[in-house]
Amino acid sequence: MNVDVGSLGAVSRTAREGAERAADNLTGMTGIDARVDVTAVTLASQADLAHDDERVGVAVDLSGGIEGASLLTFSPSGADALIEALVPDADATESAIAEVGNVVTSGFVDGWADHLGTIVDVSPPEYVEGTGAELLDEAGVDPDRALAFRSEVVAVGEALDVRFHMFPDPESMQEILGDDDGVAVEKLVALREMGRAGARTASESVSAMTGIDASVDVTRLSFVPVEDVPADLSDERYVGVVFELDGRLGGYVLILFDEASAREVVGALVPGDGPVESFDGMARSAMTELGNVTTSSFVDGWANVLDATIDISTPQFVHDMGRAVAESVVARLGQRQTDAVLFDAVLRADDRAFDCELYLLPDEAEFRDAVDDIDVDATAERTTKAGSL
Repeated sequence: MNVDVGSLGAVSRTAREGAERAADNLTGMTGIDARVDVTAVTLASQADLAHDDERVGVAVDLSGGIEGASLLTFSPSGADALIEALVPDADATESAIAEVGNVVTSGFVDGWADHLGTIVDVSPPEYVEGTGAELLDEAGVDPDRALAFRSEVVAVGEALDVRFHMFPDPESMQEILGDDDGVAVEKLVALREMGRAGARTASESVSAMTGIDASVDVTRLSFVPVEDVPADLSDERYVGVVFELDGRLGGYVLILFDEASAREVVGALVPGDGPVESFDGMARSAMTELGNVTTSSFVDGWANVLDATIDISTPQFVHDMGRAVAESVVARLGQRQTDAVLFDAVLRADDRAFDCELYLLPDEAEFRDAVDDIDVDATAERTTKAGSL
């Protein structure tokens, strides 16, 4: 299937319209003031979607104007908040979640039906619970599916954590996104896989410098309205670096550690007996150097797949709320484009507090040109070699 990369951000705006209807439906049912946080067209493998955290929700089959499946899930605490709002003191978890799932899913789907000028039928909701992998299996999602629509809804003062994924069948996805003159999805998959290889190399660089055994947990390639990019980061404070890219692919790279993780890595890099109290002096220098090495490792993967040189700027140290950091970058990027390509990866360690988030925000026009030139077979060979090193 070929897709028009330039139109994917616009399709994300349609996804947002559906998500806003769903949030309104949720507020109407529960009285909880819900709002849309993230909407995106996401290129993610089943492994990336199948997190180990427990979720509860509903699976729904779609037919008519869109064939496929959808998953609407809540964290356990979010489910508790919903049940308390709907049926206080009642033991009705499955029926309450199914009822909410039916109404909220209808909101999402109605937005798509209006966009396509068609009717989309939804099956009775099936209550599901378990890890991400288990939920995908129960929903009958094809593990080789390339593209999905992702939305997240939150509520002020409530641990709501609502995630919606819609998985159209290939024929329906072709109807929604297809463009004979566009870029083959296989090229986007190849780019994501090489990005994943770059993230693995970056994690190895972090491990070599700090002694912390880090690994890649999640990688995604998403297409979002540029103003929605900050919503992918939380409101917690991060420590890290921002780089500007130049060469075949312009744009920005963000390497961000939550404060607890930053203390871990700086403590491993800077001699001293006590805990890291502030991120200045040697601590800032250490974080900047770590960001420099990590970014170089990460960007090399993209340079390899594009068979081109990508230069990185002098690192800009940041210590701020995650969304504030992203907003400063988006303000610069938004001067020349309305939609954004976002590659993100999360590095984690099993044995200690460690969470590193990598974000690549390329210039959209340069990204489209670069993707056109990708040789899928050559990229697959490079990715195989990178994975075997």
